[in-house]
Amino acid sequence: MNDPVRGVVVGWDGSRGAQLALDWAAEAAKRQGLTLTVIHCVDLSMSPGLSAYSPGGSYVPSLEDLEADVLAAGVARAERILDRAQIVGYHTVGTPAGELVSASEEARLVVTGSRGRGRLLAGLLGSTSYAVTAHARCPAVVVPARSGGEDLVTPPQPGPGRRVVVGVDGSEPAGRALEAAAQVAHETGGALHLVGVGRVVSMESVAYVEESTAGTEHTHALREEQEHVIATAAERIRAQHPDVTIETDVLFGEPGHALADLGANAGLIVLGSRGHGGFTGLLLGSVSHTVIHEAACPVMVVP
Repeated sequence: MNDPVRGVVVGWDGSRGAQLALDWAAEAAKRQGLTLTVIHCVDLSMSPGLSAYSPGGSYVPSLEDLEADVLAAGVARAERILDRAQIVGYHTVGTPAGELVSASEEARLVVTGSRGRGRLLAGLLGSTSYAVTAHARCPAVVVPARSGGEDLVTPPQPGPGRRVVVGVDGSEPAGRALEAAAQVAHETGGALHLVGVGRVVSMESVAYVEESTAGTEHTHALREEQEHVIATAAERIRAQHPDVTIETDVLFGEPGHALADLGANAGLIVLGSRGHGGFTGLLLGSVSHTVIHEAACPVMVVP
């Protein structure tokens, strides 16, 4: 896109999943005092052709008119949370992932939903949210669509009682994620939960040796390594944000599942784009896909 976009950017297609993403993004923009840019993108290669008139002579809304209405609905929804002056509506033609990634070059945060509307409006389903987290130039958040009875429920913002979880492994990308997570915790008053995961082959075997034999040499070494990484990270954050409450955990198992499980009581999970050890290939590999797919709370990936 040619116009500079700043603040919080959210993908919008009118779907229920996009509604959750927009609500979450608007709250984040309000908290940070930023502009919210609502981007509605139409992929013409995925859309049926529509004529302005039917064979019988009656008027049929053009695709342009339909899409303008969709964007207007998104802007109107954002006005429930923000002043109109803080909202920018942007309509474009292309691929949703490509347009959102392009917008991320001038944004502080880009937000997508985990479900979209389907082929007509290209949606924000699956591959789009993954593509945006993989290629965004700024932190990217995926907001999950979770059911509350018959309705979808907007996940709570991080804050008191809803900690910010961050995976740490001592790598530079994880360090950037740590700083981003600490900033969110500082802004919202939520606790910062530092988590190191020791990758093991079998959780059942680890549970047995931990409980019956007080651990093995291998699990002790993993724990000591993770505890050192976490202690270093905690010291760094305390120097930058002495007001932030810090909690720590060393877990064993597959990192994606271990981190995703923590989303049940979290306001946000923050991950680096890639790391080492248990977090190798975090962004493009199975770990990030697992966390984004399974976590009950929004997930932020920091490039």
